[in-house]
Amino acid sequence: MAEMNLVTIIFNPDKFTELKKALNEIGVTGMTVTHVEGCGVQHGQKTSVGYYRGVATDISLLPKTKVEVVVSEVPVQKVVDAAMEVLKSDEIGAGKIFVSEIKNIWRIRTGEKDVEALK
Repeated sequence: MAEMNLVTIIFNPDKFTELKKALNEIGVTGMTVTHVEGCGVQHGQKTSVGYYRGVATDISLLPKTKVEVVVSEVPVQKVVDAAMEVLKSDEIGAGKIFVSEIKNIWRIRTGEKDVEALK
């Protein structure tokens, strides 16, 4: 069975278009994108309440984008390298990349499993 990996990339939202283009260029054909909030070393913003679209919001967490891609045919290191090239920054909070092994995948509609479910 082919190796399958989940690559999760969490980064500043302003780099999304550039990351999406770089991943498409190396053959990544699908992704899940989630708009999330979080903090790491930078511990969020110092003000604890801000306004987003007119609603008071706790802003101790910073807006981030999370992209998840499952790869089997594109080498994981190629995905990591493409993301690092686009997202690399000397700024704290530039993001993180996580790689996890995937044991099984099923396509709900057809019941196809693993690599066949990704096609």
